[in-house]
Amino acid sequence: MTEKTKNLTTPILVALLVVAAFLVGTFFTKIQYLEKGKGGTAQITPTPEVAGEKKPAEELPTTIGGFLVTKNEVCKENDKPLVYFFGSNTCPHCTWEKPVMQRVAPKFTGYISYHENFDGQADQDVLERFKDINPGYVPFLVFGCKYVRVGSGETAGEAEEEKNLTALICKLTNGEPEKVCVGVKDLIEQIE
Repeated sequence: MTEKTKNLTTPILVALLVVAAFLVGTFFTKIQYLEKGKGGTAQITPTPEVAGEKKPAEELPTTIGGFLVTKNEVCKENDKPLVYFFGSNTCPHCTWEKPVMQRVAPKFTGYISYHENFDGQADQDVLERFKDINPGYVPFLVFGCKYVRVGSGETAGEAEEEKNLTALICKLTNGEPEKVCVGVKDLIEQIE
């Protein structure tokens, strides 16, 4: 081997090692990203799927934020629409959604009855009521029993998700409180 060849071998090997390290790092990052998911759900209760069975949720229309519009009357507690948030600390989509809900719900203090069920067993009757739509996935949001969604709003982003959730609750409260709802009036008009 000539002196010139020896001088080129070391830089080439270093360059190859750097490229290999980059590719391996990219591969592992992509795997971690896919495992964490981006805008989705996590199953908390395994349920067997029946092949070919059409679920009632497929027949329901959707509205802003990917919420299904049920045929239910608005459910209330003390004359205030009920808003439920079901989630789990082991679900990355839930932990993404939780702070958004915690920013939105307080805007409606005195106008809604908010129930946050994070890693709890409360309100199991609500989950049972919607088992034809949600076989046990979180996050699960139920707004007045009228609007429901399985999954987070991650794909829309935090700001858009906050607007969508605010508009849906404003629809349930007939635009109250006005100071909150006036900012999402255009979205409220899009809701069935």
